[in-house]
Amino acid sequence: MSNGAIVGTTQIVDHGPASKRWNIVIMGDGYQAAQLGQFATDVDRIVATLFATAPFDSLRQAINVFRVDVSSADSGAADPVACGGTGANPRTFFGARFCGDGQIQRLLVVEDRIALATAQQQVPQFHLAMVIVNSTIYGGSGGAVSVFSLARGAEEIALHELGHSAFNLADEYQYWAGCGVDAPGTHDRHPPEEPQQPNVTIDPDRGRIKWASLVQAATPMPTTVNPNCGTCDPQPSPVPPGVVGAFEGAHYHHCGAFRPAFNCRMRGLGFPYCGVCQAIIRATLLPFMPN
Repeated sequence: MSNGAIVGTTQIVDHGPASKRWNIVIMGDGYQAAQLGQFATDVDRIVATLFATAPFDSLRQAINVFRVDVSSADSGAADPVACGGTGANPRTFFGARFCGDGQIQRLLVVEDRIALATAQQQVPQFHLAMVIVNSTIYGGSGGAVSVFSLARGAEEIALHELGHSAFNLADEYQYWAGCGVDAPGTHDRHPPEEPQQPNVTIDPDRGRIKWASLVQAATPMPTTVNPNCGTCDPQPSPVPPGVVGAFEGAHYHHCGAFRPAFNCRMRGLGFPYCGVCQAIIRATLLPFMPN
């Protein structure tokens, strides 16, 4: 029995030829045919939030958006009991499921191969594929495809996950499962290898740090140091919001890795993208701006 079907594609934001713009494809999973009107409304809300968010607000002319209507046989997403879920196992087109790593419920994934093939088929010149999952359970992921649920704050989840998928931004938080949840000793100190993502580093030296050009002379480096690597650092920021420095605790570890700002959307939902993340986004999108 079929798990669903592609219904059609609509370009909802047109800022120029797809060959010259940065093209987002937004698809849905776990929406039955009768729920596709809801999906269109959900997409419009996500897109409105994106274009109201810095730096996308000043780069909107670089971006096209396409909505791909996909009907699923059933509504929702798989939610394994093994991760504390309901045990639901609906038939959906992209196979959306929570507990994507078998351990953490919030890790919501889809079958990337199917999602990417669908995006490619519908919009051959796409740059970012996103999937909205029709579930109010909190979850998302940002691998080859940006995936997020309709939990409260869905727009913020979307902005965080696309940071991963589209701009190679790392998670800036200092835990994996959660502060005080990770097994003791498992996330105390970051391995000595430099992360390849542009917004985390193991080297806080003022002259060598990846984002040195954004650090002011008066900002201490490192800006914070975690006094107890056995736990998440509870200290408040010693500098005003938005200051770029080197704050210890990032990339899933309490110590040994540094993030550019005390708070950033890649650390916690509801904060702006930090200056480093915004610079990466701008550098990616500026070539797609019309002359």
